[in-house]
Amino acid sequence: MSGSLLTLLAVLTLQTPPINSVADLPKLLTEEYDLLEALDALDQDRVKQEIALATNQKKRKEVIIKRDLAMKRHSATLTLLERERKRIKRRIRVFLEMKDIKDWQVLASASDYATYLRTKRFLGQVVKGDEHRIRKFHITVKHFRDAQAELDKQLLALRTVEKGIVDARTTLSRDKAIKAALLESVRSEKKYHKKASRDFSRAAKVLRDKIKKFEEWKGKRLWFRDLKGRLLPPLPGGELVRGYGNKKHRRFGTVTMHRGMEYIPSKRRGKDVRAVYWGKVVYAGWLRGYGNTVILDHTEGDYTLYAHLKTFAVKKGDLVKTRQKLGKVGSTGSLKGERLYFELRISGKPVNPARWLH
Repeated sequence: MSGSLLTLLAVLTLQTPPINSVADLPKLLTEEYDLLEALDALDQDRVKQEIALATNQKKRKEVIIKRDLAMKRHSATLTLLERERKRIKRRIRVFLEMKDIKDWQVLASASDYATYLRTKRFLGQVVKGDEHRIRKFHITVKHFRDAQAELDKQLLALRTVEKGIVDARTTLSRDKAIKAALLESVRSEKKYHKKASRDFSRAAKVLRDKIKKFEEWKGKRLWFRDLKGRLLPPLPGGELVRGYGNKKHRRFGTVTMHRGMEYIPSKRRGKDVRAVYWGKVVYAGWLRGYGNTVILDHTEGDYTLYAHLKTFAVKKGDLVKTRQKLGKVGSTGSLKGERLYFELRISGKPVNPARWLH
């Protein structure tokens, strides 16, 4: 299953707050709403709109091809119709004149009876030919009307698709502006920063409870703990920008507990996130406060968590090997932009990953 589809299928645990503009941000300071939930809603809506935009752009190309074919058919039938209309206009006059000719007139004009029969037969053939032309003209008119209807249909479809593109782009711009304002508020205003810290604490408890409920992986015994200090980092070439432990905010003086490590990708090594050790995917989906997240079970209650992913390369139930790709670094659920959040739990409890990595 693709990362985009997994994201769309994710379900938020709380009611989506009514954040439809930058002016709505103060609502997030109340306990009624969750700041991280608003961030998640924006991220998920962005993914949804990006998929809608890509789908409509692809459909637009297909509709343009159909429209061009319909225009060619319409133009060709119009040219044929005009040609047939001029021709039939002349023939109708002749046809009507010949319909008025009586047998005695044909007979009177003939030099002999044999000539009369030949003339009568010829006139009959002319009349039949004109009747055929008139029927053919009506068929051409029908083809023209069908071509016109098909062209109108494709033009309407194109207008609908282009409206979908405009709507998706408008919503993306709106979501981007709201998210930028939200992130700036968390960085620059103490009340938003404190609210984000409280909401992160709640999200961490939700994660803890989720891990406790994972069904034990029986029949296996991995030697994860024997590799302490020798595990390779989850983001090759990534820069460690925040470590494990309590951290005091330089501006606001607030102290927050950081249960994992954060990396930003290097331009040279890419954005592929890799498993530090082989295990079973027990979760691959959206988590409030963490965004797109993969959790690996290494048995004995040992887990590794990889969050803020842009896309997934695995799904729940997969068995993955050491260094296997799990997805790509993204900014989903992140208040600080594109980065990987990595967490390591021994017997279900978070520990300092730095002591386990090489």
